[in-house]
This record gives sequence, structure tokens and C-alpha cells, in this order.
Amino acid sequence: MDLGMDGLIIESHPVPDEAWSDASQQVTPQVLGQILANLKIRTKTSDNPTFIESLEDLRAKIDRIDNEIIDVLAERMAIVEKIGEYKKENNVTTLQMNRWDAILDDRTKKAVAKGLGEDYIKEIYKLIHKESVKKQSEIMNDENVNA
Repeated sequence: MDLGMDGLIIESHPVPDEAWSDASQQVTPQVLGQILANLKIRTKTSDNPTFIESLEDLRAKIDRIDNEIIDVLAERMAIVEKIGEYKKENNVTTLQMNRWDAILDDRTKKAVAKGLGEDYIKEIYKLIHKESVKKQSEIMNDENVNA
């Protein structure tokens, strides 16, 4: 993992429990040796033309997918707006907890089945849901939208 740091601060003591300060964060010289032996120095890029070409190709694919995600989210929000208007016309509350619980459960199962992390997909859907509720609430509270 790249932490974006250019240095390390590591406290070492032959007997960490006997250190005069910060005993709980001290490591023995042996552990320090293991840390340094496992340390990998990485560069920000490579001069390898194959690497550069492959990376640019993969990044272009991600850019295309990101644009598709934005288009799909915009399409989804347009439907959310229609739902908000329909709920307003029929005097129905914005937040439908049973529906939300079902969506989160269903999308999480589908995402996990495709190899995506459960926490990852739940956080994404929480953000999507929060924005959807916000948009519907704006519609519900707007006196100029079909009352």
C-alpha cells in the first residue's frame, strides 16, 4: 500500500516493556529487522513502455466505465424525481424503510456474488439512497411541483 510517505519513524528498544517512554509502541531490534527486510520501496511510475501502454489502456477503460456510471446515476435520479412527484401527488412519505431494507439486502447479495466487498457496496448504496431521499424530500416540500 502506498501511504504517500517518504520516511519512517520507528521506536526500537531491546526490552520494550522497560523503555522509559512509549513502551507500548516500541519494537525489539529483531522486529525492526523484520520490518525493514519486508519494506518495499516503490516508484511512482515506470519507464517500461509496455507498462505505460497497458496502464493507459486500463485507465481509459476505467474512464469509460466511470462515464457510464455517471450516466446511469443520472438516469436513476430522473426516476427518483418521478417517484417523488408520484408520492407527493398521493400523499405518501418519502422514506420507505421496508423498501430500503429490501434494496440494500438485494444489492449487497448481488454485489458479493460478483466479488465486491459487502461494506464497499453498502457504503455506495447508502450514499445513493441518501441523495435519493434528499431529492424526493425537496420535491415533497416544493409548493410549485404538482400539489
